[in-house]
Amino acid sequence: MASQLLWFADPKLIKIVMKDDRPIGFLFAYSDVSAALQRTKGRLFPFGWLTLLRELKRTDWININGAGMVEEYRGSGGTAILYSEMFKSVTENPRYRHAEVVQIGVENDKMQREMQNFGIDFYKMHRTYVKDIGNKLGVLHFS
Repeated sequence: MASQLLWFADPKLIKIVMKDDRPIGFLFAYSDVSAALQRTKGRLFPFGWLTLLRELKRTDWININGAGMVEEYRGSGGTAILYSEMFKSVTENPRYRHAEVVQIGVENDKMQREMQNFGIDFYKMHRTYVKDIGNKLGVLHFS
């Protein structure tokens, strides 16, 4: 999955906090290409990839869709560093005017509080529902 994401990632929107030689936290954002995916109905071939590449250059939205901090370093200021550095990168590029933090589960109280402390307003909540459908496939997850 990482190699697929790196195909269209902007290196300036990938942040990693290091402690000595060890990565202890990360924040990942990417240009929002949902408009291109809607236009192509999710089909990249034969020519949908051109629409996707055009949208990468044109969109003024970014999605912040990956964040993590090693448990023992949570609360030590690493998250603030990550978001501060992301803010700098985003504001240095005049094209970006909007950012959306996506896929923070409603059950993740710590991350919800951290985001609210940064002034982020939530207008969507991501929930995961689990239902045992009693077949050989096991558990079906919806989110």
